Amino acid sequence: MTLLESVLNQNHMRAPKGIVYGPPGVGKTTFGAGTHKPIIIDCENGAAHMQCDRTPYLADWDAIQPWLEALAYDEHTYGTVVIDSIDWLLRRLEERVAGVNGDARNMDKTMNRSHGGYGNGKQVLRNYVYQYLLPTLDAIVNRGISVVLLAHASRRSITTIDGIVMEKSAPEIHPDLMNTMVEWSDFVGAARMDGDCRELVLNETAQLLAKNRYGITEVLLLDWNYFMNAMSNHKPQFTGETING
Repeated sequence: MTLLESVLNQNHMRAPKGIVYGPPGVGKTTFGAGTHKPIIIDCENGAAHMQCDRTPYLADWDAIQPWLEALAYDEHTYGTVVIDSIDWLLRRLEERVAGVNGDARNMDKTMNRSHGGYGNGKQVLRNYVYQYLLPTLDAIVNRGISVVLLAHASRRSITTIDGIVMEKSAPEIHPDLMNTMVEWSDFVGAARMDGDCRELVLNETAQLLAKNRYGITEVLLLDWNYFMNAMSNHKPQFTGETING
């Protein structure tokens, strides 16, 4: 086969990868536990009440990394990897780069002082994300396994394409990595309460950062099956990979 014979010319659906963020108590972890054959990667010690498979509490990057690699490359039957939460995972990675990595004796070490100072630590952190974390998560997705990154919400200044700065709710992700994680995601959903109803917003508003690559325009119930049904209704006929759910 020549290189040109490998050109793709059909749409197809793949396992979704994205972020669901919201305030405490809105139901993010419950949403993750309700995905297809989930395993929760517990990075913040907040999933003990969930009735689904989950890791022990992973308190540092050296504990998190083997789980990511096992889910990316070992044989297993999980259909969704839920990281609870991506903001805490990135903090553990930042601690690893700074040289802290869960050791209280190293609490004086900082990103600014690490790797020779002068901002080198921030570049090393970005390298970890670009060269290890995202490729490992993509290896999981390429096996037909969905990846859901749960995140807390925070208020952020967002600059529009027209150069207008707006204050919006957004995932609480390190400012140096926010754009990277949003661009990588197929969807960024804002979880919110509307009266007694838990909702998932997948389109950007004046108040919320959100997006999706599926053409979903409606506000959904905060439920995995509703999300997967909306994906199926808005995407072309599946032609190749397996979609979980």
